[in-house]
Amino acid sequence: MTDLKRPVSRRTSLPVDRRYRVVVTLLPGDLIAFRLERTRKSFVTTLRACYELAVQVHVAAERAAKKKAKENKR
Repeated sequence: MTDLKRPVSRRTSLPVDRRYRVVVTLLPGDLIAFRLERTRKSFVTTLRACYELAVQVHVAAERAAKKKAKENKR
C-alpha cells in the first residue's frame, strides 16, 4: 500500500437520485468527501467516522437477521 499524499476522486457507477452519481474523494489527513456529480457542495468527514458507521450498520443487519431467524424458528 502507498500513503495518501494527494486527493483521489472516483465516481460511483449508479446514480443516487436518478440524475446524479456520487463523487467520493479521499483526502490526505484521513478525510473523505462526498458530493453529487455536477455540484460544488461537498460533505467532508473522517475516515474513522465512516468506518464506525459501516461497522454499526453491519452489526445492526446481523442482529436483525439473527432475530428474524429466531422468530421463524418458533
